[in-house]
Amino acid sequence: MSILENATKQIRTYVMLHYGNLLSTEEPSFDEKDRLWKAQLKSNYPRLIKNEYPKEERYIRVLPLRRLGTVCFNESFQLLKECSTKRGVSINRIRSYLHMWQEKAENIVVSNSSKQLADTAPARTFLNPVNKILDNFLQRRDMIITLEQLEKVRSPTKFLRWLTLLEELELIKKRDNGYVYGEMFTSLEKEATNDREFQILSLAYVIKESYPILKEVFGIKQFEPLVHLDSCYYRPALEAERILYQSEKTLFKRFMNDYGYRPEVDLRHYLHELHKSSALCRKDSYYYGNEELFNEMLRAKESQRSSFYFPQI
Repeated sequence: MSILENATKQIRTYVMLHYGNLLSTEEPSFDEKDRLWKAQLKSNYPRLIKNEYPKEERYIRVLPLRRLGTVCFNESFQLLKECSTKRGVSINRIRSYLHMWQEKAENIVVSNSSKQLADTAPARTFLNPVNKILDNFLQRRDMIITLEQLEKVRSPTKFLRWLTLLEELELIKKRDNGYVYGEMFTSLEKEATNDREFQILSLAYVIKESYPILKEVFGIKQFEPLVHLDSCYYRPALEAERILYQSEKTLFKRFMNDYGYRPEVDLRHYLHELHKSSALCRKDSYYYGNEELFNEMLRAKESQRSSFYFPQI
């Protein structure tokens, strides 16, 4: 056995015994100047994914998480605590990277199923200000929402935030005396066959282009659980890279593990909305992904692989 092979074996054995079996190390290197061994901590984080229909199948997928810290050893392979990352720090980094993937998966789901999400009751409720503003221009193309009119609306400051968002998305544009419809309004109107379809397309466009802003600036409490539940199906499917069949019980359990408690009465409503809008499909008592949407999500995941460093899946 070479010196490097011996060092690798001893360091990995120490890390497994003292850091836990979630953590391992890259191949160590020897620092000639300081006369010590250094190794980067890593984790091949396991994911157990179940397909529940027509018969239960289980898949193990691994999330390769890197740069979780460094461990240093002297020439006798004794840990040097002063220059080594503590186990707790590395575990927190794992949690951080898993949360990063969770958010990235949510964004992939939102971006590729925005039209289906827009065609739900929670979206219509939360994004009602969008319809309220754009409906003015659907009824009268020469309409101007004047600054004087804005002073009379309920919660004018909040209403102005919506106007600013729609202006940035080019659904409306500002004039000296108020707001008129914008270029994207015209584009979506040409695409739609009726006013109802225009409303769905415009809400979908807002969701797709501005979901992070909707979360951070507008606090989308009514709409966010819908996205979370949708992601509770599609995130494991993206990890498995195949359509899965999942029971209501499994989806609800995953939701509560990932996002906290929510009454099942609420979750059944959100699941029904996802099914009605074709964001999810159903066979017997099992839910499965919309194949067209899922394939788009897989392509998005692959195209964005290099843009999210942790984790690479």
